[in-house]
Amino acid sequence: MADYTNFSAEQKAEFERRLNIVIAEEEELIFPRFDSETAWDIGHLIIEEGKKRGYKMALRISMGEQILFQYSLPGTKAGNEVWLNRKTRTVYEFGESTEKVGLYHAYMGRDFYETPWIDPFTVTKHGGGFPIRVQNSSAVIGAFAMSGAHGAEHGFIVEMIREFLKTAK
Repeated sequence: MADYTNFSAEQKAEFERRLNIVIAEEEELIFPRFDSETAWDIGHLIIEEGKKRGYKMALRISMGEQILFQYSLPGTKAGNEVWLNRKTRTVYEFGESTEKVGLYHAYMGRDFYETPWIDPFTVTKHGGGFPIRVQNSSAVIGAFAMSGAHGAEHGFIVEMIREFLKTAK
């Protein structure tokens, strides 16, 4: 069992700094609209860039229970599917990115998996799940879930959404 109450002031400040960055990302990355065509277009953008970077990744884009886009690059395994499920579920359950959920619990000095109502087999604190929101609504209408970039998932999804939104209409 990890001790999440024994962080130094510098470590706690770093969690807070990173948490504030993620909060700003979630507030910034809002789609003008989102539908199956949007999922198709951004899904291909993400997969093509993932290939260039050599990621052995799996990607899912969903709206509610409907999967709009899913693709697994060569080198992925069945375990990636489990991570996609957990990351998607976390976004829907918390209404936030998995990165934010993990950082918030660390900042508060709590072990995410020891929270009484958390089922560690269905949700996760690891980055790679990101909420889909559209303009003029605070509701989470969908989720990105990515697995297989070994810790780079959150930053990669944020980068790709930013890139896509530069040209979105």
